[in-house]
This record gives sequence, structure tokens and C-alpha cells, in this order.
Amino acid sequence: MSEDKDASLETGLSKSGANVVETANPFANRVGKTLSWSGVNMTLKTKGGERKLLDGVWGEVPNKEITAIMGPSGAGKTSLLNILAGRSRTRGAITVDSNVELNNIKINQNKLSVRKKIAFVAQEESLQITQTPREAIYFSAKLRLPRGTPEKDLNTLSSVMLEELGLLSCSDSFIGGGLMKGISGGEKKRASVGVELVVRPSMVFLDEPTSGLDSFSAVQLVQVLKKVANAGASVLFTIHQPPSEVFNSFDHLILLNKGKVMYEGEVDDIPDFFANCNKPMPGRFNPADWIMQVAQSHPVEELEADGFFPPSKVRVVPNHIVELKTSIMEDEGEGDGMHVGFLTQASMLFKREFLNIRRDKASIGARLGITIFIAVLTGSIFYGVGKTDSKIDKNIQSHFGALVIITLNAMFGTAQPTLLAFPTERPVFLREYSTNHYSVGAYFLSKFFTEVVVTAVQILALCGISYVMVGFQMNFLIFYAGVLGLAMTSTAFAVLLGCATEDPALGQELLPLLFVPQMLFAGFFVASDLIPVWLRWCQYLCSLTYSLRIILQGEFGICKPEAQSKCDRLLESVGVDEDDVWWYWLTLGSIFVVCRLFALRILQSKATKFF
Repeated sequence: MSEDKDASLETGLSKSGANVVETANPFANRVGKTLSWSGVNMTLKTKGGERKLLDGVWGEVPNKEITAIMGPSGAGKTSLLNILAGRSRTRGAITVDSNVELNNIKINQNKLSVRKKIAFVAQEESLQITQTPREAIYFSAKLRLPRGTPEKDLNTLSSVMLEELGLLSCSDSFIGGGLMKGISGGEKKRASVGVELVVRPSMVFLDEPTSGLDSFSAVQLVQVLKKVANAGASVLFTIHQPPSEVFNSFDHLILLNKGKVMYEGEVDDIPDFFANCNKPMPGRFNPADWIMQVAQSHPVEELEADGFFPPSKVRVVPNHIVELKTSIMEDEGEGDGMHVGFLTQASMLFKREFLNIRRDKASIGARLGITIFIAVLTGSIFYGVGKTDSKIDKNIQSHFGALVIITLNAMFGTAQPTLLAFPTERPVFLREYSTNHYSVGAYFLSKFFTEVVVTAVQILALCGISYVMVGFQMNFLIFYAGVLGLAMTSTAFAVLLGCATEDPALGQELLPLLFVPQMLFAGFFVASDLIPVWLRWCQYLCSLTYSLRIILQGEFGICKPEAQSKCDRLLESVGVDEDDVWWYWLTLGSIFVVCRLFALRILQSKATKFF
């Protein structure tokens, strides 16, 4: 942008040290790297045989230049970008083969340590919907820049990035998404770019960064990328059919057609190349429109005969002189040694989670509203049942039924929203983890503490209303603790399932597999001793069994003397033993811990791959 902006940035940043200033300035000079590749192939196995999605693709991204990948729909632009960024690999029916080098040194771009060094902006925005653009950019800068960067520099840096991207007018508006109104799609796209550029990356990959932008915003964004490239970075992005002003700002172009390289080279050389291939560009014609028209309107065989699809110009370094080194991008001050600590990561995530709860009033309001409605409805139906004479069979049966309904409501009412949270937030987590925002442990811990608070409030509303209206006789704290214990183990089951599934709809369909068996084995539909011996052991894996036994002992273990025999028979039929209450608590806690640990392990394994 203007020189005045650059001057304001330099004066706005802290003078505490040259290294901090350089790190905090998004347009500070950096050591450039040239990425090159050859023999990139992607094959899809189908019933009819193999289909080549990419066929011997080659090219390079010189440092200090903007390189665009263009091509018709289905040409393989996004597939190539994902392979180079280490976000696509051999998996299932897809086979990927590639030779990628950085400054003539062979690298394994699929390694997480390499991927974390590449700023990647996906086509679909993955931002926290309750954050503002300013908060999203600050969040990225705080967690990814050196821990010594002063707060003043972080705030100045965020403001400069917002100004460069034309986001000042919406800087403090919610990003939004789903049922929450927020900024426009184009503004979300620019905010996604700012989140990555704020950390002064040496390599920037973007997938369709101008999609959804008007002409002015697209030009503005490309100008920002040009500044990043001039600072020494290598900038690579896919684009479909840019306007002439955007196209003329490119330095380097890779044109793909049917999974092959139709042209690779400088943008200024395109007119001569196309003329030499019998496809001269008409006067007063947008070059981007012309090359796309040529690619789409002529058969590949004709284009090959005319001289398109040239052989690879990438110099392949012989293996005997190539130093195999996958941590090449960990030098030059870009390592993790200066990264913020675990406590800072956890506190930032914890703060964001609570802001999310406070701002997403619709979701939290619906969750608490439904809980209160169910509690009032249950209390109305079973009103005063807890105070009736337990000597009468129908009274004790209704009394027992009220406890069962409340525990089932607690189990399902807390598990379902928790289950939906992880798959829904998966794109945000994977983007942030893959770009080195925080560790899996910090993310998991912040989600856990937030979940504890929300669940505790939800269960307090459920238990408080139903306890008074039904008229239970047990100590309220025992009642609340027993139901809360069930709710927390239910959320642990839900988190485990949510981490294991990528689609929220699939997670919801699988939820009955976890909870219907618990209802069957808990002892209130059929006595435990009537369950076949070869299935009876399953009851010991069900958290509902232990929570219900704790609550039943608290309620029916204190019946009036004249009704105690009936209460004892009820407890016996469900398998409750007063001497084993401590064992019920211990097992309930163990189930919770085991589920959480398994969920953490699954999340860690999924975090190592993007797709």
C-alpha cells in the first residue's frame, strides 16, 4: 500500500528490540525460498480402472514472486495445491506420488513440522463465528509470533493488517456463520488471509482467494500479496478466471489442463508463447480470458501438436548430492523455540470459548431453554410424587419413574450438543493446529473446562426445578452430584464419538449406539438378574447404571420405617448395594477418564492429517 502506511507501522511498533519489530511487522523482509516440484501424479482408482487427476505435473514458485495456478474446472488446481502443502496424500482410492524440493533440497511436505511452516488459506473459510476479524487476527498473532512480542505491537500489527485488507469498517463485527449473522463472504475471505499473513510466513498458499470478492477487493487483496512477495515470500494460489488488472499483477503462471502442465513460466512471456503455438492473442483481449478459451475450446491432442504441454524445465538434483532434510524450514528463526507456552495457549483458548458461549446466545439459550422446559414438564407430571407414601406400589413406582426420566434427560440433553461441537468446529481446529497455533492438549483442556461450566449450569437448572416440584427426599447435593456425574460421563462418550466422526449428521445417527444399550442394561426396564448371563456383564460398562444406583440409594435408602421393606426390594431389584456406593463413584469417574483419554488420542491422530 502507501508509504505513509509503512511509516505508521514502523513508528507504531515497539522500539523494544529490532528482532521483535521485525517479527511483528507483517511486511518485514524475510529469507526467501524457491519451491519446485516434478513428477507429481494423482490417480483415482474406480471400478472402470484408474483415472489420472494429475499427470507428471511440474513447476516452481520462485521467491519474491506471485505464482498463480490457472485452468478450467477439473484441471487439478486445488489437488496440486493440496499436495504441495502436504494436505493430500495416498489414501483409500487416491494414490499420490511427488518429488518436492525447497531450494534444491528434497523435503517431505506431508510431515507436520513442514506443513506448520506454510501459511495456507483454504477456499472455505474456517474461522470462529463469534470472533471479530480483529480478534481472529490478534489470536493468530498472539499464539504464533515469538512470546516476547509486546501487546502494543500485536495490537498495532492487527490494525495494520485490517487496514491493508480493507476490513477496518467491519473489524469489530462478528464473523458469523450458520444462524448467526456476520460479515460478508468477501470480508470473511480477507479475514482468513489476514490471519495467515500476520505471522510473516516465508511461503503462502491460497486456494481461490478472490472468489466471492468484487473487482476492487480482489485487486486490493492481490496488492497485499504482492507486498508479501516483495518482502521475500513465495506466494502461490489457485484462481479460475481473474480480471485483467488482477492477472497483470501476477509474476509467474502455471496453466493446467486435463491434469497436465499446458504452460509454465513468466506472465510476460505468455503472448509470445501462445503466438508460437499458433494461438496468437487478439488485440484488446484479457489474457486470462484468452488462455482459458484456448484451453477449453481445443482438444488436448491439437494443443500438444501446436507445442503446448512442454516438457519439464525443473532441474532434478541427483539423489547422490541431495541432502534429505525434512526440517529445512525450521531454521532462520522460524522454529518452535520461541513459541508461546502451554498455559498461554490454554488461557487464550479458554477465553475464546467463553466469549463464544456469551456471544452465541441462540445456542446457549436454546440449550438452557429446552432443559428448563423439560424440567418443568417433568416436574408438572410428577408433581409431589416424591412426598407420597412409598407403601403404596403405584406411588413408589411413580417415584422411581421420575428419577429415571430425569437421569435420561440429563444423559441425552448434555450429550447431543457436545457431540455436535467437535465435528462442527473441526475445520477451525485443523486449520489452527496445522498452522501451529496450539497443541492438542491445550485445545482439549480448554474445551473440557468450558464444557464443565456449561454442563454444571444446565444440570443445576434441571435438578433444581425437578427436585422442588417432584419433592425428592434425598440431600440435594447427592442428587445434583449423581446427575452431574452421569452428564459428564455422557459428554465424555459424546466427545469420543465426536472426535471419531467428521460429519455431525453421522455422529447423531451413531449416538443411539452409545445410549440405548445403557437404557437396556440399567435395570429399570428389566431386572439385572433376568438379563442372560452372557450379556449381563455389559451393565458394568454403562455409566447410567452407576449414576442411577447412586441416586436410588440416596432417595430410597432413607424411606420411612413402615415403607423401608418396599424400598429395599426396589433397590435390590435394580442391583443397588449401600456398601458399594463408593465403588459406583469410582467406576463412574473411571469411565469418564478412559473416554476422555481415548478421545484425546483420536483427536491427536486426526490432527496429523488434514483430510
